[in-house]
Amino acid sequence: MISLDQLSRLGIGTSRAGSLGSRLSPEYFGSFLKIASANKLNLIDTSDFYGSGDAERLIRKAVKANDAPFFIVTKAGLPCVHTPGWMSPLNQLAKKVKQKAGSKKNYTAAYLIDSLQKSNRRLGLEAADTFLLHEPVWEDMADADSWDGLQKIRQMGLARYTGVSTNDYRVVEEGVRSGQVQIVQTSACWNDAGADDIIKLCRANNIPVIANQVMRPYKSMLPKFEQQAEAIRKLDGLAGISLPQLLIGAALVDKHIDVALFGTSDIAHLEHNIGALRYTSSLPQHLSTIKTLVA
Repeated sequence: MISLDQLSRLGIGTSRAGSLGSRLSPEYFGSFLKIASANKLNLIDTSDFYGSGDAERLIRKAVKANDAPFFIVTKAGLPCVHTPGWMSPLNQLAKKVKQKAGSKKNYTAAYLIDSLQKSNRRLGLEAADTFLLHEPVWEDMADADSWDGLQKIRQMGLARYTGVSTNDYRVVEEGVRSGQVQIVQTSACWNDAGADDIIKLCRANNIPVIANQVMRPYKSMLPKFEQQAEAIRKLDGLAGISLPQLLIGAALVDKHIDVALFGTSDIAHLEHNIGALRYTSSLPQHLSTIKTLVA
């Protein structure tokens, strides 16, 4: 059983792994997990929203075929449709209809408990390692008994840890104050101060931070990076570094996060992104220079 202080520095996101148009087979995703475990990656991030539960089903099948332990994070609160597994392709179409019809997010205790029980069945788990509220903002929490729900979830043994996945500082602050947040996921990328206050709050309370969207600046930075790639790769310890590796490594060392998430549907990309860890010891001394080069 993996504890919070044993989390790997990189995690695999599954937002596209079970979705229509980018769905992975259990065998292919199983190969992902073998490569991940061989490189000491142990965190898988998912949600009942990803593929309307199909990402969770995919994880169950792939983990069952893999001997290595994984720390599984799932989330709930966004509007979903969940029909039985054999009808699951209809879920994603129905979810889009539901969203267009104006269905709201739901963070009430009863809904969260029911959602996690269903997620655990899809994942083949008695208890998820971590359960997070999925993208709540402050207004979503006004009439919800969310914190009581998270407490009940742990008391019922449905999840070992609970927390939030949000970019809203007030939600994190209130969650920390409630005592029901042991882990936080937020969007944090290098050269963007947007998540700094959340990260500082978590650091002050010894709460691990999982960063998503670390690749967000990729498209905007790519032209400038390509122009300056030779100069960047001449910096001590950065020979061969790519832009994805820079973004992952810089997020880890510049933001002082615990885990950087990335998603991919290609094994070669997975192995390449894992290579970002080779540069984390060299990057701190060069980040100010790189920022100037790519500005």
